[in-house]
Amino acid sequence: MRVMSNCPKCGAKVSQTDTQCLDCGLDLVQARVDIVKQAQQNARTVAKPATGAAAAANPAAAGLVAPGESAEEKRLRVFDKQQAQELRKQRPAIVVAAILAAAFTGGLAAAAKGFLGSAGGFATIKTLTYAQFKALGFGLFSDPRIMFIVCAGLALAAFLCLIGEGLRLWAVSAAITAVARGQVPNVVGVAVFTMIGLVIGAFFCPPLGLIMGILFKLSKDQDTNSLGSMMIYAAILAAAIVVVNTIWNLAGAHLKTAPAAKVTPAVSLPVPWRTA
Repeated sequence: MRVMSNCPKCGAKVSQTDTQCLDCGLDLVQARVDIVKQAQQNARTVAKPATGAAAAANPAAAGLVAPGESAEEKRLRVFDKQQAQELRKQRPAIVVAAILAAAFTGGLAAAAKGFLGSAGGFATIKTLTYAQFKALGFGLFSDPRIMFIVCAGLALAAFLCLIGEGLRLWAVSAAITAVARGQVPNVVGVAVFTMIGLVIGAFFCPPLGLIMGILFKLSKDQDTNSLGSMMIYAAILAAAIVVVNTIWNLAGAHLKTAPAAKVTPAVSLPVPWRTA
């Protein structure tokens, strides 16, 4: 038997044992009772059917549930149709996101290739040591080796987002088709590849990652909210590495340039009994 998997008011994921929606605070117990009462009331209200066969063929149009279908199942079936309409509206945005991800992948890959050539190839990249990285300070982004690593990481992030948006587009289309056939659609959320790509992108580009993370954090959807938190943590971690490395470098330079303390030579006093 099909159960209520989404809140009737805000559409958030709920469990059959939940008594209240965590997102909007709706009383799910009362909502289930209301659905049953509404279905029973509709069943008692008999409209003037054109023919008995027409009402039997389309019980939902007459306000009746289908044979063998509970009132809750009817409500969820109607809700699935509404969700399918929302997914149809989201499809163009997903296509645009996939196109942008493809463009960023190509552009960042070309930039990474250019920085690799300026650095002298992979052999030069391998010579980068922690001591050299620490000595760069805020001049990290003036080194072609560092810029190659950043652009390569962002290109990887964009490519993962491209795969994720492609999978999401396929899942949205499959869910719409399932609703059209009267089947139970799968829940469509943010793809795992997209989540990984956005977290990697937030690490290699902290300012953009922090802004997007805050925006995602404001979402009522749990998956999007969690993704926003991970992006914020990744951006803060990357920024902290740069700041701490710079402070350490400046502190070391200050210690090297500080004047040495002046030492007063010891004075040897004569011993009285040795002066005879």
